[in-house]
Amino acid sequence: MNAPQSALAYFPNDYFAARERFVALAGRAGANMSAYPLAARGPRSAPLSIDTAYFGDPSPSRLLLVSSGIHGVEGLAGSALQQRYIDELANGLALREGCGILLVHALNPYGFAWLRRANENNVDLNRNGLPTFPGPANNAYAKLATLLSPRSSRLRADFFTARLLLCALRYGPHTVLQAVAGGQYAFPQGLFYGGNERQESIRVFANILASPPIARIRRLLHIDLHTGLGAYGRYKLLPAHVQDDSALRDLGTWFGDQAVAASRRRGVGAYEVSGHIGALSARILSEARVYALTLEFGTYSLLRVISCLRRENWLHHHGPKDSALSQRSKTEIVQCFCPKAPRWRRQVLEQGTAVLKQACRGFFAAASA
Repeated sequence: MNAPQSALAYFPNDYFAARERFVALAGRAGANMSAYPLAARGPRSAPLSIDTAYFGDPSPSRLLLVSSGIHGVEGLAGSALQQRYIDELANGLALREGCGILLVHALNPYGFAWLRRANENNVDLNRNGLPTFPGPANNAYAKLATLLSPRSSRLRADFFTARLLLCALRYGPHTVLQAVAGGQYAFPQGLFYGGNERQESIRVFANILASPPIARIRRLLHIDLHTGLGAYGRYKLLPAHVQDDSALRDLGTWFGDQAVAASRRRGVGAYEVSGHIGALSARILSEARVYALTLEFGTYSLLRVISCLRRENWLHHHGPKDSALSQRSKTEIVQCFCPKAPRWRRQVLEQGTAVLKQACRGFFAAASA
């Protein structure tokens, strides 16, 4: 039996510490481990990889898949939760026959290592899971592109927040959020860019799902871990891919109707995404019944988060490297997506572990395989 760490010790300082701890914990817990090296490199040319840990039946019919770090820097919290969950598994969380748990660690190790949300090609990997390219046109984003990604070699005081709020008043907050965050495929240096081809990380993930024994499962519950959207210290379960209303009812039974916020509801916190990893899971495992969820932990206001992403993105493309301004930007993006406050970090671990336990109780206990 493993002795659990203190809650805050689960949170890594960087990708390399996160990977080392994840691999060590999973190995001690008896997981079947795999590593998938990527071509991209981290600081000082350090190698990067996506790592997996599998627990359970060698030939499962039901699989709980928990993935982290598709948005790079968000992996700080996602990895912490996965580590905490491994300790729960090692300390008596029993699995039924025919059931398995797959943890996929750091889907975007480049963004994690460099403290970015995007990958080495400035691609938002959660907009890259399309069946074909190019992706759908986002004409509304085109109208905001210069505001969101200034081309100037200097980031002047341009009243960004006020100008974005004026756009929200003119077009409606939901329309602006959808334009900004839904995904765009025409501005390679812009925010939420989905790319012009499938990225290496997404190819690796697709190959993981298409390999036995996962390819033969009959039920998949895919929970992708995120931070940044929603009320500070609180979580939302956002259905990223549901096949029908009965699937939503299943999710409500397992997690509670109030906890599952249907992403198709209009409002300032809801938007539709192109190229979502959950839709990719459903396409690859087309013979299975797939439930794909985003487990999102709120941090700060949308305006603060978007402003932070805009500033970091401009510095990445136009700013001086290794400057004091760049370092402040990295500190800011970490704070935006993984606040250092002990209360926030404890809430992520407590609430996240509770959700994953609910998944085990509900999804694995469902009557028919």
